[in-house]
Amino acid sequence: MIYVKRIECPDTLNLSNIESDAYKELGDVIEYLKVKDRDFKFNAYGKPNVKEQLARMFNNKCAYCESKISPVSYGDIEHFRPKTAYHSIDGENLIYPGYYWLAMDWNNLLLSCEVCNRSYKKNKFPLIDENKRKKRHDDEVIEDPLIIDPCHEEMNPKDYIFFTEEGIIKYKDGEGGKGEKSIQIYGLSRPNLTDNRKILAKELEDKKIQILGYLNTISTLIEFPNPKLFREIIESNLKDLEAVYNSLKKSNLPSEPYLGMVRNLTSDFLEKTEADIEFLLAKYKELTSNRD
Repeated sequence: MIYVKRIECPDTLNLSNIESDAYKELGDVIEYLKVKDRDFKFNAYGKPNVKEQLARMFNNKCAYCESKISPVSYGDIEHFRPKTAYHSIDGENLIYPGYYWLAMDWNNLLLSCEVCNRSYKKNKFPLIDENKRKKRHDDEVIEDPLIIDPCHEEMNPKDYIFFTEEGIIKYKDGEGGKGEKSIQIYGLSRPNLTDNRKILAKELEDKKIQILGYLNTISTLIEFPNPKLFREIIESNLKDLEAVYNSLKKSNLPSEPYLGMVRNLTSDFLEKTEADIEFLLAKYKELTSNRD
């Protein structure tokens, strides 16, 4: 999971526009719930352009686990605060109504894989203080969720979770904190997901080892009295080094899966390695130009 800056709201969910689907639906549900507490049919968030915008915002990845959304599964429009009903943990009775006034609110919508949404998160929404839960659209209560909102700029996932070199997810903020609860509620340590991260983590480690090997070989060869004799070997290693380095950098593109883990495992390495590569290139050019 990574922080994702929210992009522009689709017109259909513009709550400041009295002609939008969202504005009309909000009025409808407020009136409906004066009589009943459930079974209202929300439609505004399900408009095609909403999901398209979410897919663009999340680079077609799950907001929680960062797995690529498969062309055959499509993914779900997820409500961070559950729209129909909620509870804090599995086993508790669902409480109705849910956060009905946020069902059509762009700031409450995420793109999720079906596993994170339907098998794990579902209707769960725990708070640090259950006595400070907003239960109506006109309540003045300010909530503090016990799970991470990946689009909240003051709740950056990197402050709460990290990954080991084996791809295992861990929490930073102590037992019972937002990190641990998010891992549990979103299912971020589930076996299949962990296996996928382990495979990628091993690939990243292999590339780092290759890069260090190329750097060591090049560094050794340019220290010889006449490195021009080894020009072909050095330049071949430089070419291979560049290819592996660029491949590792590509893993850090926003569109790539498990970016939170990738950044965790490669950011410092890439920064240091870039400086090492620039130093060796400059030194090699200087030595060979002086002796040509």
